[in-house]
Amino acid sequence: MRLGVGRWGHVMRLFPLFCSFVLLAGPACGQQLALTPAAKPDCPPVEPDSLQISWTAPCDNGDWLFDTQTGCRMWDWHPEPEDKVVWKGACRAGQPDGPGEAQWTEHGRPIDRFVGTYREGKREGPGHYKWNDTVRFEGSYANDVPQGRGTVYIDDVVLAGEWKNGCLTTAGKTVAIGVPRSSCGPVGKPIPKVADR
Repeated sequence: MRLGVGRWGHVMRLFPLFCSFVLLAGPACGQQLALTPAAKPDCPPVEPDSLQISWTAPCDNGDWLFDTQTGCRMWDWHPEPEDKVVWKGACRAGQPDGPGEAQWTEHGRPIDRFVGTYREGKREGPGHYKWNDTVRFEGSYANDVPQGRGTVYIDDVVLAGEWKNGCLTTAGKTVAIGVPRSSCGPVGKPIPKVADR
């Protein structure tokens, strides 16, 4: 079958209309696609006999909150647009530095609270972190995670001991704070001691 010139003439008359639609609607369609949230990946279930107090990608992505009073930015593992943080302490180069107190609020209500010392924006030395009335950590920090002697209170469970890089294995339980649970080694097995270098 042979197409006549008349049919191509209709197509050619519609071609500028099609191009105009693409040029005008393209950015709006692209914007809509950019605003559509990506599908969340399936997050693995919590391992039995382990505890984790951290939010790590891809299940939750953290971001910085800005304390407008001090000019400090503070990390939040699961921020919402209305979340805020107030840092009562010194601020150097836009980060908390020295002893002080950080209070995070979510939807206008106080949540996490840290009292201790920051060095260049990271928790360092003795500190107390309270998530809620039944979950808290008291002990030593290095590089923003528990390191050295420390105790975690989770409901009626109290676990104390030597923390290494945010991990504690004791009493058949493994606890991770600020790091993925998988970085602490197998569940219920002590973390092998690595010689300091």
